[in-house]
Amino acid sequence: MKKYGWLISSYLLRNIMPYFIFTWLLLTVILFVQQASRYSDIFFNVNLPSKIIWQLTFALIPNVIAFTAPMAILIGVIIGLAKMLGDSELTAIRTFGIGNLQITLPILLLGLALSIFAFFINWKGVPFASNIVRKIALETALYKLESPIEPGVFNTEIGGYTIYVKNGDIPEGRWENIFIYNEDSKNGQLRLITAKNGKIDSTIENGTEMAELVLGEAVSTTMPLDPENLAGGKFSSENIGELRLSIKTKRGEVVQKLSANQEMPEELGLGDLARLAESVDGRERIEAQILWQRKLLLSITPLIFAVLGTSLVLRFNRGGRGFGILLALVSLISYYLLTLLGEQLARTGRVGILAAGLLPVGASLLAIGWFSYSNRFFRGNPFERLGAYLNFGSSDGQKTGGRKNLFLDLTTGIRDFDVVVNLFKYLLMTLCFLTAIYLIFTTFELWKFAGQAPDGVSLLVKYLFYLIPFIYLQLAPSAVMIATLATFVIKSRQNEIVTWTAAGQSVYRLLMPCFATMILLGAFNWGVQELVAPRTNQKQDTIRTQIRNKGILARKEGKYWVANENRIFSFEKVEKESGSNQRVENLTVFDFDPAGQRLTAVYKAPTAVWQSDRIILGPTRKFSFNEARIEKNELPSLELDEKENPFNNLNQKPSHLSARETRAQISEVESETEARTLEIALQKKYSTPFLPLIIALFTAPFALSLNRKGKAVTVGYAVGLWLVFMGISNGFEQTGLNGNLSPALAVWGPLFLFSMIGVWLFSKVKT
Repeated sequence: MKKYGWLISSYLLRNIMPYFIFTWLLLTVILFVQQASRYSDIFFNVNLPSKIIWQLTFALIPNVIAFTAPMAILIGVIIGLAKMLGDSELTAIRTFGIGNLQITLPILLLGLALSIFAFFINWKGVPFASNIVRKIALETALYKLESPIEPGVFNTEIGGYTIYVKNGDIPEGRWENIFIYNEDSKNGQLRLITAKNGKIDSTIENGTEMAELVLGEAVSTTMPLDPENLAGGKFSSENIGELRLSIKTKRGEVVQKLSANQEMPEELGLGDLARLAESVDGRERIEAQILWQRKLLLSITPLIFAVLGTSLVLRFNRGGRGFGILLALVSLISYYLLTLLGEQLARTGRVGILAAGLLPVGASLLAIGWFSYSNRFFRGNPFERLGAYLNFGSSDGQKTGGRKNLFLDLTTGIRDFDVVVNLFKYLLMTLCFLTAIYLIFTTFELWKFAGQAPDGVSLLVKYLFYLIPFIYLQLAPSAVMIATLATFVIKSRQNEIVTWTAAGQSVYRLLMPCFATMILLGAFNWGVQELVAPRTNQKQDTIRTQIRNKGILARKEGKYWVANENRIFSFEKVEKESGSNQRVENLTVFDFDPAGQRLTAVYKAPTAVWQSDRIILGPTRKFSFNEARIEKNELPSLELDEKENPFNNLNQKPSHLSARETRAQISEVESETEARTLEIALQKKYSTPFLPLIIALFTAPFALSLNRKGKAVTVGYAVGLWLVFMGISNGFEQTGLNGNLSPALAVWGPLFLFSMIGVWLFSKVKT
């Protein structure tokens, strides 16, 4: 009997582990991408050594896996047991004399092992990883200071100077065609320097860094800072040849600042958090205690979820993967909402911190008790009736009623409608589930700030609402792959495809509704990307900043700088008017000679608007430079010819732009690195409508080739395929950003490769 008990226990774990591993990998990758987006300036900086990128990658993993482990065990247990329940395997086990307690025991041990693992991560792994992230932040800042100037980009990081370099050699640190703007408010002077070439020389003397800006063939122009003092006044403009300027690169300041920064509570382990809570008072003490309790709760959650998932499934008389996903989603959302509710009640002082932490635990224990013993007191169950109504209770996909038969009668008999319905069902379930996980993780990340801000909860809800289009576009490719795999793997294993092909129908004809659905989905995704996402991404970025500033809307200070062939523009504010017109404030235009070296005129206007092919300035002061004097003209208005809009899409992320706006910005930027980033983003936008079809092209025949594989092998192959696709796509993209591949090849290369794999798999499928 003991032997059979061990065999059954191992069989239960073998049914659960594939779904657990797949879910853990899936959620870890998705949440890792969410976390990595915060460090996009490091991940996509081509000037940083690859060692830093890999260090940051591994440093972000501990926090993510500690958060996803409880979710993965709940989903793995529910889906694995629900599938066994639907196949009547649990009924057979019970007939053999194995009770619910014996079924629960091996799963409980798995949950206990994961809880010990999560506890170790929160105790040692999180602070270790946080130290690495802080070290990387310091190294990255120092690398940027060693070569602070990038051709085509205005640099304002060197104290007191705005520097623009048209071209140059980044590895060598040499620049060509340089423009330097410096305001000396003490002496009331404005200094403009142009040079044909230049570099930064840094030396360290007595532990102090000395830096000089060395310019060759320089021309210096000095004038009064106040425009009123320019009228008829003298100015100096001279050819200097070589010019050396002492500058502060902020290296010592950055090192001191980063070294002196105290660790944030989120970066501390359980032991350090407990000591912090004892050493501080007031709100800081409450926040430290809440965070310590949250980390401890996350450590024991795998054990709670393992038992909760088991009791949930054993309560029902029918099951299935779909019903299991529904139960897992409801359980996860309820548990984490109770956790957030308890934390907020503790912050407001309505309940004690210990009681707040026990709220989700107590609710889970009550749910476990109810599901374990409710059969003795209640008949039937509303969840069962809901599952039967939604057709989640049947594992073979058969439906009752005339609705399905009516649609099938209108088709050619290949069950086109059934394929489409299953695709959409699994697609929606996957999207809803992954979106819920994404939103839960984001809420936990921002809840501390939202809880301290006026109307913080409403701001957070608004932020999550505007975040949904971004999440959808991020998750849609993975959801398409999972939905296609689920649809055709299940139909293959249930011999439906064998039946259809035996009836003389071709597999190619069977896949036509799948491909048609993916074409429509691609068109929908393109519409979301072009019409919805750019605006919602701008709003959600603004609201996120407002939440992190505790409800205060941050104002962007300073000037914008833009350059074209022979002009440099400086202005302070951009507002979009009707059509493509854009209005700016406090505009200054620097006009240069055809060589781009000597200043010929300066235009100053309080307002200006770009219209069609020109800039229309309001009341304008024009200062023309003629040898040793300045000629001033007061003009009621002025028009400057500019075919391209210099005020368009300034400092906007690619996610804030449509494909048309991205293409327009590429034509305006002069930085090679920025241009490559935008070109990669543009090609990815172009691939959006084709991506679902391409994914289905290699996923569907892959799924059909797994009809005789076991459950573990099937899920393992699916995980492998998904990870290989994601890894190769990201690798090609990174190579493109480094300039080793063209943007088109970097984006379309993996898609073409996997399309060819799909064609090859098609040739192997029996038709």
